[in-house]
Amino acid sequence: MSKKNKKQKGFWSWIWRFFKSCLVLSLRTVLFAVMLLLLIAAGLWLVFLKTFNAQHISEIITEELQKRLDRPVIISSLDLKFINTVELKGFSVLDTEGAPGYPLLSAESVTLQFKLLPLFDQQLVIDEVSLNSPRFNVVRQTDGTYNMPQIQTPKEKSFYTSELTGRKLAVSVEDWSVHNGVFSYKDLASGVSHAIYGLNLHFERLRFNELSRFQAEMVLRNKWGDNISDMEIKGAGHVNFANFNWSNFALRSLRTQVFLFQKPVDLLIDLDNLRTPYFNIKASVPAFESKDLSLFHTKELNFSLPKSEITAQGRLDNGYRLLKLNQVTVSAADIKANISGNLDFTQTPFTVNLQGSTQLFNLAGKNAYYPDIGKYNLTGQASFSAQVLRQDGKYTLPLLTAEGKNVSGLFYGFKASGISGEFQAKQNFTDLYARTTAGKVTVNKSVFDKLDLSASWRKGNLYAYIASTELNGVPFKLSLSVNNLKSARRKIRTSIYWKDLDPVAFIGTVKDFVTVITPLLKNGAKFKEPVEGDLAWLRNFRDRLPKFMPNFAGNLTADTFSTQVLSGNRFSAEFDFTGMTAGMQNLSGPLEARLEGGVIHQMEKLAEEQQALNITFQPFIMMHRMERAGSFKVGQVLKDVPFNDMAISVDFDKGRMQINNAYTVGPTISAAVSGWTDWVNENFDIIIWTMFNNTSRSGALAENLTDESGNPALAFRVSSSMLKPKLEMIRAKKTGQTIRIAQEQGLSTSFKAAQEFIQGDFHAKK
Repeated sequence: MSKKNKKQKGFWSWIWRFFKSCLVLSLRTVLFAVMLLLLIAAGLWLVFLKTFNAQHISEIITEELQKRLDRPVIISSLDLKFINTVELKGFSVLDTEGAPGYPLLSAESVTLQFKLLPLFDQQLVIDEVSLNSPRFNVVRQTDGTYNMPQIQTPKEKSFYTSELTGRKLAVSVEDWSVHNGVFSYKDLASGVSHAIYGLNLHFERLRFNELSRFQAEMVLRNKWGDNISDMEIKGAGHVNFANFNWSNFALRSLRTQVFLFQKPVDLLIDLDNLRTPYFNIKASVPAFESKDLSLFHTKELNFSLPKSEITAQGRLDNGYRLLKLNQVTVSAADIKANISGNLDFTQTPFTVNLQGSTQLFNLAGKNAYYPDIGKYNLTGQASFSAQVLRQDGKYTLPLLTAEGKNVSGLFYGFKASGISGEFQAKQNFTDLYARTTAGKVTVNKSVFDKLDLSASWRKGNLYAYIASTELNGVPFKLSLSVNNLKSARRKIRTSIYWKDLDPVAFIGTVKDFVTVITPLLKNGAKFKEPVEGDLAWLRNFRDRLPKFMPNFAGNLTADTFSTQVLSGNRFSAEFDFTGMTAGMQNLSGPLEARLEGGVIHQMEKLAEEQQALNITFQPFIMMHRMERAGSFKVGQVLKDVPFNDMAISVDFDKGRMQINNAYTVGPTISAAVSGWTDWVNENFDIIIWTMFNNTSRSGALAENLTDESGNPALAFRVSSSMLKPKLEMIRAKKTGQTIRIAQEQGLSTSFKAAQEFIQGDFHAKK
């Protein structure tokens, strides 16, 4: 072997001896440490055995608990489970109030884990007291008291005197735990019961007179109808038992999660005074849908709610049976609501009195949460306030108020845009009020713009006022009252004002309302299809009279009046109709109207367009032909003829119109009319006396063409069918006298009510 190989072998041999020596030294050190620990543990165990007596400790614990709880305490046995653990088995505290003889608190076992080293300093420091599978039974008695004892805690430190050594050891407890506990509550008066299962609690360095941190897990079980729900709850916070003086109890910053939906509800809770608890709760509620609430039998509903934040401040009184909510705020998307009131469970059945309001929020897009409102196409902003009551087992809505700003939408055929105003409902929508100050409403083809409207619904009566608006561009004003709206004998009164009245356009507006309203009525009238040709204007109007206006009275006024036949100023009319239904077969009642400073238009042209007008105007056409023959000159009779005053008084009887008085007085033509017209059977029998004032003679006139004064005059009778009328000329001698008598007779009304309406500012009352 070479010298070099010998040196390498010697080096590895040295390394092996060094490693072997280190290993032996390490083993000796570990064995020494283990032996030392065993000796220390044996010493502590001997000290504990010398200091404690299990039976004596069990008796002391029983005596102390009975003193603190004022209830009988039972401990079956006490065992030393480990070197630093004591286990109490068969532990229970008996009830003497709610359910005498039954356990108020029971547990399979109670373990006390303590520290060993402090024993040498005459201290018993218990790391943790654990209640294993405990059951807490709280009972509310019929007189409203609870079986919960008033726990008495000592002001000074607790001491334990060793029976063997006679030494006093100061006793302190650091942590308390509850494992898999059950908490049950029963109200003997109402029979209501609740339970908490799987209760796990851990109190860190619990001090009964200061805030101490704790953690909790539990499952809350409730019964809703035939369903039972389990609600998982997790939380952590701080608690002060205030030496078990429940009036000074405090719970601070309790953060918990309640697993009610697919995502948990996060809660932050502050609580004071368990006798009459004051609470402050903040909740973060995840977005959820109606199907998440199927437990509450809401399957027929279809809605969803966005993520929301809720804060609640209030207190519980009268043995937790009176809930007073000082303030509840809810924020969901752009909706912010405030709620206050109380729920009184001392009453049977329980009562509710809540008030709430929201700030302005956007209406657009809310159909994403409640699809049923999608058909209204809502935009703009709105706010709500309401009061909700529950009495005698029934919920009522004494007051609901809604305010809108620039609201647009489609409401049962009425198209609204830019509406700003207020809506109020009282007593479960039996008393309603609405007011708009701006906006536009379209009814089929009729447009009400710049709408200042107020309306109310009370005791079956409807009152509506349009203080001002523009109906199809024309200033318009309306007063409407409907008594016994839901009765077939309802009575309707109205006052209507136009700046410029076109009766044909008004008939179109009536038709628009009928078109929109009829589909909303059950068993509504089915109108005939519109017709064309002669008398189409009459037949279409007659067939579309609204069925819901059986008794219709009121007045109409207009600054100007305009039709194809005549126009004028200061139009006034009063009427009191019954049976105004489609077909006009039952239309009855008086009508009086007056028109001043007007014009009769284009007789010759209109006579060519309407057969009834042709036969009526035929005498004037004859006069025109005589003028051409040189007999006399009548000026512009067949063109535009002015008049100063025109009035008519008629009575309808089942569609037949009897003319009581009718006259026209003017610088060119004056006239009087008598007779009747049957609008249903489309026939008439009327006599017309006409005298021409503005003429110049150029020849002799026949006797039947002058009155007693010698002025040119016509008197003729028109009768038979409106489609094929008959014309009969009669003597005109009494024409002037007949016209003067008609003018002197005048009308039976001065249209005072209409003038008061025009000048007044009428609004519905709240």
